[in-house]
Amino acid sequence: MRSASPTFPFLFLPMLLLPTAACAEDAPLQKVEISAASGVLQRRDGTAAKIIVSRDDLVQYGDSSLAAVLKRQPGVSVVGGEVRLRGLGAGYTQMLINGDPAPPGFSIESVAPEMIERIEILRSATAEYSMQAVAGSINVVLRKGASGAEREWKLGAGRGDGRWQPAASLRVADKLPGFAYALTGALERTADDVAGRTIETASDPAGTLLARRATRTRNASSVNKASLTPRLHWTLDNGDTITWQGLLDWYRTGFDGVASETAWLGMPTAYPRNGATSQASVFSARNDVNWAHALGTAGKLTARLGANHNRRDTDYAFHGAAADGTPLLLRGVVSDAIDDSVNSSGKYLGRLGGGHALSVGWDGSLIRRSESRRQRDTYLAGGAPYALDEDYTADVRRLALYVQDEWDLTPRLQMYAGVRWEGLQTATEGRTLSEVRTRAGVWSPVAQLLWKPPQQERDQLRLALARTYKAPTTRNLVPRRYTVNNGNGANNPDFQGNPDLRPELAWGLDAAWESYFGKSGVASLSAYARRISDVTVQRLFQHGGIWTASPFNNGTATLRGIEMDVKFPVRTWWAQAPDIDVRANAGRNWSSVAAVPGPGNRLASQVPATLNLGLDYRLSPGMSMGGNLHVQTGGLARLDAHASSHAGVRRTLDAYALWQPDAKTRVRLSAANLLHQQQEQGLSYVDEVGRSDSLTSLDGSASLRLMFERSL
Repeated sequence: MRSASPTFPFLFLPMLLLPTAACAEDAPLQKVEISAASGVLQRRDGTAAKIIVSRDDLVQYGDSSLAAVLKRQPGVSVVGGEVRLRGLGAGYTQMLINGDPAPPGFSIESVAPEMIERIEILRSATAEYSMQAVAGSINVVLRKGASGAEREWKLGAGRGDGRWQPAASLRVADKLPGFAYALTGALERTADDVAGRTIETASDPAGTLLARRATRTRNASSVNKASLTPRLHWTLDNGDTITWQGLLDWYRTGFDGVASETAWLGMPTAYPRNGATSQASVFSARNDVNWAHALGTAGKLTARLGANHNRRDTDYAFHGAAADGTPLLLRGVVSDAIDDSVNSSGKYLGRLGGGHALSVGWDGSLIRRSESRRQRDTYLAGGAPYALDEDYTADVRRLALYVQDEWDLTPRLQMYAGVRWEGLQTATEGRTLSEVRTRAGVWSPVAQLLWKPPQQERDQLRLALARTYKAPTTRNLVPRRYTVNNGNGANNPDFQGNPDLRPELAWGLDAAWESYFGKSGVASLSAYARRISDVTVQRLFQHGGIWTASPFNNGTATLRGIEMDVKFPVRTWWAQAPDIDVRANAGRNWSSVAAVPGPGNRLASQVPATLNLGLDYRLSPGMSMGGNLHVQTGGLARLDAHASSHAGVRRTLDAYALWQPDAKTRVRLSAANLLHQQQEQGLSYVDEVGRSDSLTSLDGSASLRLMFERSL
């Protein structure tokens, strides 16, 4: 039930006085190593369903990005760098950092795996975290301190698409009486060079071909990244603890692309030969201060204050020419976007009688996004120059209050119940748009149950019921038009936001059966269902000969799916077997949007199915190797009554070999995308006038990476 949010008070002064939302910083003072075995124990014993990706899992394949790590995990898919749970992107999957919603402008590609302690995959929601998690949440926990002196450095290089990709990192940490510190830094360069081809056709209602053209593209890009995660931890004389955690990321991207079009039938586009170059510089800084105070032996008070800054500066140029190479258009765009936020949260945890653990807390934030764009068009064949100056500022205020209780009803039955109210206010204004204000409030109850059947020490059943929501993004709210450079059409439209968008509300049910065996073996079978109201769909329209897509709320959508995952050492079943670990997981997702005709009326182009098969083989204490096959299906996805998309199946094979000549030295060789499969993406539009189709194929390539790691 949606309720209007009351006017937000100026509540950020008392934020410093109230308790804070639990996050990873609430852990005990000593460092806790999350090994494969302890990660399985955390998954088994937690009332809330959670999958732990340990530090060992993060570095096993020597991946350069978190997306590459996550695609091997149960229920996770990756589309264009966007990480999805249950196959759902577009804001349905929530990204958290240390338990807090990731700030605007955050990209998971910007955080090197070296900066991460562990990753938690939460399939269902909890009142403690934001309920903007229709598909679930992925919590990235930054590196923590050490139980003693720790020194480690890594050097390496990779090669893919004919380009070298060097990398280096350094880790320094120590624990002293009353004080501990840690510092992790990483430098890396990645680059790729991708060739592609797009075939476009148009036909009349009778199927007679009216137009056919092909465009060959070549896009080269590079990213230079630098990351730093400092952490300071104090233990005061009265037992209180204060922790400061920072995350600094800087990366600079470069892009250079060219396109050459051949029209076999019909008219060419306005610029058959074109190219684009861009350079972007992005800097982000995150700072959190956490305070923890014990209240006797039965209670704990924690508080957190944080500040985030993200700035992106982009310089973009587009060159359009005729088929014979005659220059026609020079378009220059200079833009910047700044995201600043202040947030604070609090929690009181009390241990009550009867096995109850009661938590009362809140969290809130003030976010401001400022964006400016300056476009200058010069028509080289004649014509008046064109200038467009745009800027806007968006303010977002968020406040959440929650209460939750976790208790042991019996030794074999655990229960979790909570409720969270979350209110959101946005105000957007700019040079070319009048002020737009939105306000919404959502009550979100949640309940979870963990039951271990009698006489069964290794099996257990989970159930969860929760109400979640998805808030509109700033880009979708601002009624500003984002234009394409060339070939505007039904399959390549402009985009314009809608200030009347409302949050999507969802009821969700999750169930899972889990079995634990041996030292670290686990098998799980789970299912989920969601019903979403006020679902956001696309409206595609033509005005003045220009095609434009815009989002709007329209009706309901239903989701359902099943997942399985299993991992175990072969020696669990056969003592004389080689030292091999087996990992396998698979997921199948279905969704249906009522306002879009089927078949293929999937929500947000949901990924239908994922599959992972992996083996890790330890030949000796100093030598191990492994591989993983990842499969991600595509197929038809209807966007509205006339438009649809089609994605091909993606198959990725990764492998690694690790040599440890001594206890402090490791040499890791990694290979990614060994199948170098071609990627395909199609778009179609059909109405009473005829049909238009577009099919894009992108070449794939393998890459190798060699890392030398040394602990001092």
